[in-house]
Amino acid sequence: MNSKSFQEKYYVDRHDTNCYKWDSDKAKNKLPMWIADTDFKTPQKIIDSLKLKLEEGSYGYGFLPRDYYDVMISWNKKISNVEYKKEWIRFSKGAIDGICQIINSLTHEKDSILICEPVYNPFREIIKVSKRKLVVSNLINNNYHFEMDFKDIENKIVKNNVKMLILCSPHNPVSRVWNEAELEKLFAITHKYSVIVVSDEVHSELIMPGFHFIPSLSFKKYQNDIITINAESKTFSLALFNHCHIVIPNKKFRKEIDEYQNAHHIASPNAFNGLSSYYAYKYGEDWLDGFKKTVYENYLYLKKSLKDYCDINDLEGTYLAFADFSKSIKEGNAANKLYESADVYLNAGDTYGKGYEKWVRFNLATSLDNVKKACRRIKKALS
Repeated sequence: MNSKSFQEKYYVDRHDTNCYKWDSDKAKNKLPMWIADTDFKTPQKIIDSLKLKLEEGSYGYGFLPRDYYDVMISWNKKISNVEYKKEWIRFSKGAIDGICQIINSLTHEKDSILICEPVYNPFREIIKVSKRKLVVSNLINNNYHFEMDFKDIENKIVKNNVKMLILCSPHNPVSRVWNEAELEKLFAITHKYSVIVVSDEVHSELIMPGFHFIPSLSFKKYQNDIITINAESKTFSLALFNHCHIVIPNKKFRKEIDEYQNAHHIASPNAFNGLSSYYAYKYGEDWLDGFKKTVYENYLYLKKSLKDYCDINDLEGTYLAFADFSKSIKEGNAANKLYESADVYLNAGDTYGKGYEKWVRFNLATSLDNVKKACRRIKKALS
């Protein structure tokens, strides 16, 4: 499905629908291009299948479809070329909930956990709330191509006796799709020091032309060190359903996470919520193709239109573009400036790490018309 057909069929006006992106107080009278949520309806077959379930009218206790695991495993094999096993799979309400469970199951208070900033800010917040020690290695900005600083990562691991590393793959907000050599080098370091890797891969299906996603668990020699977070919430606009997978090859880690989940009565997935992902696996491939084409077209327009005002990373994965407005905004916070002067609501770059006050994150999971409108407003405000 091409981008034009996709937008005509699936774009939806989300005003007055209790939509956090469009209807929150701060978003009123602004063009919201902030939170990682989409403005497109999920595939029609998912909607129709969920309607059939609702029309049964009896909403008592239930369980996932008997072939749920087979369908989920087959989808990930086809899309990402990674082989999961049924016994590895556990559930959570979302990526951060899953990471919280892993932290509380496998580390102790005051243990050190490392992240690479700039990065999705709830990583930092959940580490602090869990009373663990936050350790930060800064990504290297190599002419707007961000890279991991492996020497710094290793030094920080040794110096702080790091027990866990949280990896964002593909990366939010810098949109990197880590290549095989980069991941091999990282995992060799973490394995050397017995560091558990938690790989958040919720954007793994949103890969742009010319790039190839490498699942962390495809490195078989490091599988016992790695836990993957995997969900369809970002890909198919299903965040409302709170359904996420924790994929755990290591038998000892599974036992400890099982004990944590059972102690807190959170081991069982919501059977209705899980249906949304189940139907996405069965019916979502054509929709996903159209969605990715739309995101990439939006990115190309954004980059060309705003080239005189900002520098934007190459979009390798996700639907999130990270842009540096240093050449056009000399004072203050760029996101605040554009919020006030252009009426465009963007995520502030310094949310993700220190020193990014002139950066913003654009959400491109919307119509090309909205992207064009945002560009017009920004250029007018900054001209």
